[in-house]
This record gives sequence, structure tokens and C-alpha cells, in this order.
Amino acid sequence: MEALLFLSGEPLTVADLSAHTGWTADTVRDTAAALQRLLLHEQHGITLLTVAGGYQLATKKELHDRINWVRSGTTELSAMALEVLSIIAFKQPITRAEIEKLRGVSSGHIVSALLQQGLIQDLGRKDTPGRPILYGTSPYFLECIGLNSLDDLTILLREENFDADAAGAVQEEENGTIAKSDE
Repeated sequence: MEALLFLSGEPLTVADLSAHTGWTADTVRDTAAALQRLLLHEQHGITLLTVAGGYQLATKKELHDRINWVRSGTTELSAMALEVLSIIAFKQPITRAEIEKLRGVSSGHIVSALLQQGLIQDLGRKDTPGRPILYGTSPYFLECIGLNSLDDLTILLREENFDADAAGAVQEEENGTIAKSDE
């Protein structure tokens, strides 16, 4: 199983691993859990993640700074692209027009770039006049952010104590737009 995960480079589902090893789904899960425990020790530079509905070998987070030079081909998303990607992640399935209505600006080029990078995908057509394309996040998106499913995204936000109202208040205070009381 470890060799399959290493060679794949992408998450493999329990069904994939069962098909390639001949093991039952329970055996695959038990073996994955044992491998995760084994790789927790400090002498291992890799870990077994549960992402995008499967298992994937990855470098431990604490080593990212030391080996960052290896990943020279990666690019970071702009703030605008992150905004569009966030909207799609939380509102999917969503059309380009709906994204643009939320943002207040044209987003076609950003949607195209996210599609090209494989972070979002075409989920079909909306049953409205013009039949616009519906967009949603891809399994690669989950892989990139290290989550197993979109449900984990809402759990993560809760764990991080994300509070949109508080974030908005901080932003207003930084911009000097917060109303002062006459106390």
C-alpha cells in the first residue's frame, strides 16, 4: 500500500487501494491507520493524509520551510482568485453571474484561471434561461488545502473561531469607518 501511495502522488481511495492490493476495505483502513501511526515518529519526513476522499503521502508540515526550494514550480493565488475560490467553495454549485453579483466585478478571467489550474470544475448547467455553467470545487482543491471533504472546511472554520462579524468590525476599525459613540 505504501508503494502505491508513493507512486501515485495523488490521493487513492479505499476502493482504489482495495482493487490494487486485493485487500478488503477494512484491511485497507486498518493498514492506513497503522501506517499513519508509524509515520508520526520524528525520524519520518512524510505523513499519511486523509484528503479528497482518499489517502495520500505528503511531506510533514514542519519540514516545508527546509525543502521549499524543491517546489519551485508552484504558484500562489492572488487575493482576487482566493476570494472567488472561497465564494465557490462555500456557495457551490454557483454560476459565474452569481459570483460576479456577490463580488460586484467581472470574474470571468479568474474563473477561467481557476478552471485551468484544476481547483474548480464544471458541475453541469443550471436549469434557467441561458443554461449557465455551474461551478464547484474539485478534488484537487481539497488536496491542496489538505481536507478530506468540504464538510471539513466548515469544521475548520469553527475550530479557528472564525467570526465574520468580528472580522468586519476589525476591518472597519482599521479603515477608520467605525462609528464612535459619544460617551
